[in-house]
Amino acid sequence: MMIRLLGPVELERADQTRPVRPPQAALALTALAWEVGRVVPVDTLLTRIWGERIPSRARNTLYTIITHLRHDVLGDDGHVLRRPGGYLLDVDRSAVDVARLRDLAERAAAVPDPGPLLSEALALWRGDPLTGLSGEWAERARQRLRDEHKEIVLHWARTVATTDPGAAVTALSPLAEEYPLDELVAVALIEALHAWGRTAEALARFADVRRTLAEELGVEPGPALRRVHHMLLRQGEVTETGHPTPAQLPVDLAGFAGREAELERLSASAAVCVISGPPGVGKSSLALHWAHLHRGRFPDGQLYAHLGTLDPDDASAVLPRFLGALGIAEPRVPSGVEAQIGLYRSMLATRRVLVMLDDAHGTDQVAPLLAAAPGCMTLITSRTDLPSLSVTVGASLLHLDVLSDEDAHQLLAARVGETRLAAEPEAARLIINRCGRLPLALAIVAARMVRRTDLPLAEIAGDLERAGTDLEPFAGTDPVIDLRGVFGRSYRDLPREAARLFRRLGCQAGPHLPLPAVASLAALPLPRARKLIDHLDHANLVELSGSGRLRLHDLLRAYAAEQARATDGHTARRAATRRLLDYYLHSACAASAICYPHRERIKPDPPAHGVTVERFTGQTEALCWYATESVALPALQSEATRAGLNRYAWQLAWGFAEFMQRRGPWEEILGVQAVALKAAEQLGERLAQAGCHSRLARAYAKLGRDQEAVEHFDRAIELHRDLGEPILEAHVHLGLTIPVSRVRPGEQLSHALRALELFGKGGNAIGEARALNNAGWWRAQVGEYDQALADCRRAQRMLADLGYAQGEGHAWDSIAYVLDAMGEHAQAVACYERAAELFHECGDLHPAAETLVRLGEAHTTAGNPAAALDAWRRAAECYDVLGDAQAHKVRARSATLHAQ
Repeated sequence: MMIRLLGPVELERADQTRPVRPPQAALALTALAWEVGRVVPVDTLLTRIWGERIPSRARNTLYTIITHLRHDVLGDDGHVLRRPGGYLLDVDRSAVDVARLRDLAERAAAVPDPGPLLSEALALWRGDPLTGLSGEWAERARQRLRDEHKEIVLHWARTVATTDPGAAVTALSPLAEEYPLDELVAVALIEALHAWGRTAEALARFADVRRTLAEELGVEPGPALRRVHHMLLRQGEVTETGHPTPAQLPVDLAGFAGREAELERLSASAAVCVISGPPGVGKSSLALHWAHLHRGRFPDGQLYAHLGTLDPDDASAVLPRFLGALGIAEPRVPSGVEAQIGLYRSMLATRRVLVMLDDAHGTDQVAPLLAAAPGCMTLITSRTDLPSLSVTVGASLLHLDVLSDEDAHQLLAARVGETRLAAEPEAARLIINRCGRLPLALAIVAARMVRRTDLPLAEIAGDLERAGTDLEPFAGTDPVIDLRGVFGRSYRDLPREAARLFRRLGCQAGPHLPLPAVASLAALPLPRARKLIDHLDHANLVELSGSGRLRLHDLLRAYAAEQARATDGHTARRAATRRLLDYYLHSACAASAICYPHRERIKPDPPAHGVTVERFTGQTEALCWYATESVALPALQSEATRAGLNRYAWQLAWGFAEFMQRRGPWEEILGVQAVALKAAEQLGERLAQAGCHSRLARAYAKLGRDQEAVEHFDRAIELHRDLGEPILEAHVHLGLTIPVSRVRPGEQLSHALRALELFGKGGNAIGEARALNNAGWWRAQVGEYDQALADCRRAQRMLADLGYAQGEGHAWDSIAYVLDAMGEHAQAVACYERAAELFHECGDLHPAAETLVRLGEAHTTAGNPAAALDAWRRAAECYDVLGDAQAHKVRARSATLHAQ
């Protein structure tokens, strides 16, 4: 087996190569293979897969991804092992092409003839590494591998330059095109050309490199290049006696606060730095504050130009002004732009000057104005990303996001005083949340707070809350401090179709959207939607995560909704909302059919025209989708009821119900099912009402609210009986076997037997087996161990034959419980382990955790404390993934046992 990262992420096995999917699984495998043989902390894995904005259920999803890697990707050829704090990829280093590449390069550095080892290393290269993976970490890793590849090619070329200079030239030529500013590559190619007898071409290459260095960076060739050329060429200098020191920076922002990490990154950045980010995020404020802090680094002055109102493709209005500030009298300014650029670069070549280019449109606008001479720096702010500058001039790219909670608090405190915030901390928190931690929004609200010192913060927070999605609280007479005006400048620059898509995003219900949901909103094919999203991402009106998900700031979403109301008709907006709901509903139904094939189905209306429904290749993809998208469910229900589409409110709740019940966010389930029940009641759909009552009952039972649980169970049974649905009634009786204190064991056994009877009459074999297992469990509670064991064993065989792994896991757990009660501890341990294994395979972490707790108890009874501690550690890890407070209780038991 070979894990291949030096190209597309693939797994090679027995001369067959297949891609690793889905992208999150490929990222996870890459992150583990990158450090093969070493533990990768869970937090590191989460950041490498999702970037800085990690979804709330990411740990849950990570567990599903690891299971997929273990069973579907690696199989028997490798193992992903759980270790304290993280995971470890347990394969031989030679089975990972990146590790093998590095090992070969390291061995080559220590032998007299490194050629064969380097050739073997280069043969592993299959194209651009990590092809198809997105995200900040993947891009950093990709760049590092490119750099390592360059070093290996250079080493190999030097090794063969004397014996086969033609081969060296062939290998180095594309490298020189890729790295036109790398002097070591240039030196190696010039030496190889000379060794091949092509000296004239070598001299021409030197001239090309010298010209490129001068044009792009404004520097002369370094010592190595001068050595191969044996000649020093100097740039002509323009000597000005007593040249002035420009100081054009606007005034620093009073009350600037926070952004410590970003300020440090600016201080460590390259000679050209681009600060980009969404409108209102404080790009100019950060750049100006840093520039004023570091004026001492640039004793020859600071130049400033606001480019936002100028022609995006023309720097001719700025160059004469900069030249004048540097001491060139107007009559001496050349008439042509190229001549002005040459003079400008010559003027900066011997000076230390800071050039700030504010609100730049694009690369073409700033390229003639770059000050990249030694000692100079160009600081650029732009509403759009300018990644090409990173390639052409090695610019540092700083993407600015909204403030952290701490920095947002500091910003308000700097404007209105910490004392005022400390007097009303909850109101201050609400204000920060309503502003979405966007600096401009916070500054606008802070200005109101400064004007009205008599106004309690609670009243301001209340006004913001009552305004809802209305942007009026952030309006101003000056366009510079009017949120709508600031957003509008970016919106108006969009192409027409991209602007239409942006308006559709005003319907976005959750914190983020997958690409098919975006395509459904706009009724567009996926490729076209992806292209338009690139426009929005480039304009920093949306944010794309490493997994390709789209996120929109709350205030930008409110602006998008305003533009939709002003531009699009009610019918168009309602149709877009319905398409979004159809995407989630039909994708949830598809996921349910894969993950829970034995579940009773519903029959929603066909999706509207233009809806793209997810097509899952397997259970892992479906569970990943569930884990990521379930956070949007409450907002989707609210959107459905607001639009008068009540049927979606209960059908969406059904679509996610089984997944959520297996993960156990019980309070959230109560909220979702309560909305679903109300919608079903308004529609008069009694069968849907019965299902909602049943799911509410189970959630109440799990929360220990037994009276409400029994009330909802009774109502569900009543409705199913009235509707003549014996199978569904049987499911409710099965639910009543959940341990609730109001129901005595004898009564729970009778409910299990009634469910067994109804399932048997209805021909539902899975239900019959589950009811039989529950009956066995409750027989054990009253001491009928022999019959209990017989019932549970029979249920396990039935469920195994039916292929219902989740139910089989419960049966093994019941068998283990009975055996443990009978004193058969060794057999009980084996059965508990089998149950936990089945639950993990199904992604059912709650029952897995409960089984592992009981496994620990069985080990304790058998006098094996070390094994008990291990089982409880695994249980606590499951609860951690679920965010369940039971993790603390389990660890407390472990600590008590460990102390004994």
